[in-house]
Amino acid sequence: MLVKTEQLVEGCILAKEVKSLTTKPIMTKRTVLTSQHIEILELFLIDEVEIEAFLSNGQPFNPQLLPVREEKPKEDSFLQMYFKATQSYKRLYQTWQSGAPIDYAEVRKAIIPMIEKSLVFPQEVFSVYHYTNEEEYVFHHSVAVAIIAASIAKSMGFKKKDVIQVGIAGFLMDCGMSRIDQKILKNVAVLKKEEFDQIKEHPIFSYQMVSKQPVIQDEIKLAVLQHHERYDKSGYPFGLSEDKIHDYTKILAVADVFHAMTSPRKYRSKQSPFKVIEQLKHETFGKYDLAVVQALTNSVCRISVGAKLRLSNRKIVDVVFIDPATPTRPMVRIEDSEQFISLNQELDLFVEEIIK
Repeated sequence: MLVKTEQLVEGCILAKEVKSLTTKPIMTKRTVLTSQHIEILELFLIDEVEIEAFLSNGQPFNPQLLPVREEKPKEDSFLQMYFKATQSYKRLYQTWQSGAPIDYAEVRKAIIPMIEKSLVFPQEVFSVYHYTNEEEYVFHHSVAVAIIAASIAKSMGFKKKDVIQVGIAGFLMDCGMSRIDQKILKNVAVLKKEEFDQIKEHPIFSYQMVSKQPVIQDEIKLAVLQHHERYDKSGYPFGLSEDKIHDYTKILAVADVFHAMTSPRKYRSKQSPFKVIEQLKHETFGKYDLAVVQALTNSVCRISVGAKLRLSNRKIVDVVFIDPATPTRPMVRIEDSEQFISLNQELDLFVEEIIK
């Protein structure tokens, strides 16, 4: 029988698998629901599910006999808003695939509340890479870049108007991907040259789509067009030099590559944000604005003495000293021991995640 998620109780048994954003089920048929399962269903905004007419203890289940839960409306959590924004982007993307123009009112409705929420909970922004998956990458990526870019802009002292516009630009920068053969996007691990050349056209397609909307600010349109340009002229579609790249673009470029590198892809597993920052600082020197990279570093590396970290070797450690020049490589003490490690000297180790 079909039952509202709010009517579920522990012991209910799924009669049909449950799907959300992906084609893969988030819960399989015959799952015996616990309170954690029910919480996950609510988190994924599942309104109703098919369940058996009996509980796991053999007792019949009649949701009509349950007392109505009268709960005060509560504000969505950061994670709930993130998934809502991702679902909204997916719906917009599907309309773009069919040739529909950008509905800017819907775009603002989809992403501005998420940007506003991210400014209140900046520590949550840099954990959304955990929820990105290969199959739905383009949807997660656009939402994540929007809030990462907005967070960077805020930390750099941008005015609120600009912070919001940078976020909207991040949300729209890949809308042109909807005009590319989707089979190519699903095979990014083994692209032929002509296929990669087609993907490199997406900033042009994105710009063509946003430029048709007079209500979209020119700064957003320019950032959408330029988001793959690089300081050393190695970017595309025009190979612009540093002085031709807009300030919004400089932020989008860093937010874009940061989320891409921390997300799981077909050709590699996801990477630690701390490791990615080190790569941005060293391996890509000359491609990005150093002030933007530093703002990202400051946002991610909010580590204090006494904080608990997990290292790449899975060891849990306590921070004992932080060199401001290398915040991703503090001196640490292995938990419940007197063994100290200076990550500046152990270059094969890196911070995986801040635990608390």
